[in-house]
Amino acid sequence: MPDRDLILLETVKTHRARLVSAFLSGELAERRVINDNLRRLVGGIVLAAVFCAGSIGFSFISAQLGKQNRQQQQEQAMGPATGPVFASDTFDRTTTDGWGQADRGGTWRLAGPSDAYAVTGGAGTIALSPASTGSDQTERGGYLPGLEEDYSDVTVTVRPEPALTAGGSIVVSVQGRRVSSDQDYRAVVRLLRGGGTSVSLLRVSASNPVDGRVQQVSPTVTTPGSADAGDEPIPVRIRLQVIGSNPTTLRAKVWTGAGAEPQNWTVTGSDSTPDLQRPGTVGLLASGGAVQSGRADQSDLAVTDLVARKAP
Repeated sequence: MPDRDLILLETVKTHRARLVSAFLSGELAERRVINDNLRRLVGGIVLAAVFCAGSIGFSFISAQLGKQNRQQQQEQAMGPATGPVFASDTFDRTTTDGWGQADRGGTWRLAGPSDAYAVTGGAGTIALSPASTGSDQTERGGYLPGLEEDYSDVTVTVRPEPALTAGGSIVVSVQGRRVSSDQDYRAVVRLLRGGGTSVSLLRVSASNPVDGRVQQVSPTVTTPGSADAGDEPIPVRIRLQVIGSNPTTLRAKVWTGAGAEPQNWTVTGSDSTPDLQRPGTVGLLASGGAVQSGRADQSDLAVTDLVARKAP
């Protein structure tokens, strides 16, 4: 005989469990809806997690690729110039009144008397006069108007003719972005006796009354010349990059013509002067520095192998 008391207790226990479940979760149909919604919620959370993980992975890969691209650009910038040429001059001609037409970039537009310029022996020459105080000397030189660029990589070789004497110097300004006659970015290199140099980066802008017309945007780095250089003129290579806008990145390196191009830049800087955040032409200016007291001799400047490329 079945134990009626035990059956009654089990029945009461089952009914009590059903009542509690119904009270907490509603009727069976409602519980099924809740379970379905719960499954949908869990599935949505899983999909969202997968999507977020994919997005994070994509962002990480994009960031790494961008970093590698920037590193490659920096390595390319530090290496030899290889971009497409937009202006150049080998000075492979002969003129006695100006510099004439460059190989690429148009006809040189020069400042001052035309008879201060000539082209002979594969070099463009500039006749300079000695400065009495070493400053405020009139600059001579010019620019190539053919094409404007906002990513420029300019390389040029200069040398004093004849070799500089003790106390003498020549100031050479390579313009990597010449926007107008009184607005440009330039590397200023003072040539010293024995192949010595002093280099800095400048911003020139007549429209900037707060900081002044000329502002230095890098430290000045000086490299002494050789004490036993003799009387032979020592060529100096100058490379200047002017890249981008807001800010514009500037960097320059200088080395003697007989040596290999250094990997590192001599000076670097940046600037965001509004009127200079646009493309410009390239050019070169020069002036005679101070000579030793009591002397009136001053070397002139010879310019060779000017090449302006699009910077990486």
